[in-house]
Amino acid sequence: MRVRLTLALVDRPGVLLKALEQIALNGGNIISIIHNRDRITSGYVPVSVNVEFPDPASLERAKKGIEGSGIPVIEAETLEKEIATMILVGKADVDALIRKVEEHGSKISALHLTGGVESPCLKLLVEAPHDKLRPLLSSLEKLAEEWDALLITEG
Repeated sequence: MRVRLTLALVDRPGVLLKALEQIALNGGNIISIIHNRDRITSGYVPVSVNVEFPDPASLERAKKGIEGSGIPVIEAETLEKEIATMILVGKADVDALIRKVEEHGSKISALHLTGGVESPCLKLLVEAPHDKLRPLLSSLEKLAEEWDALLITEG
């Protein structure tokens, strides 16, 4: 699994090395490091490390090890996303639809409305973390049923 770990490092020699050691000890393979020294905030430098871990448990152990070294992990974001295309035929509450997608840690990257007020048709392009796509689709199918609309998904 690929993740982006964003760390808050004190700007001192060797601090980044402590974080990288915890990643390596837990099977992480570093893909890239983005070090923003020009964005020092409250004495911390935000550093993003793109890492491939063998499994979620390895990621959790690495995060605990990093935090145990006194380095805050600001964010751990999965880089494995899936894109799904959907068509929703029938009347729908677009705001409720957007909220439902965001509740699942996903986002709508494109939304097209055709058909007009009497026979609306929404085409959605949704980006979802790999492990959240199925639950999102299930949730959207239930929402479409509530609206007496038809949800068509690709694949």
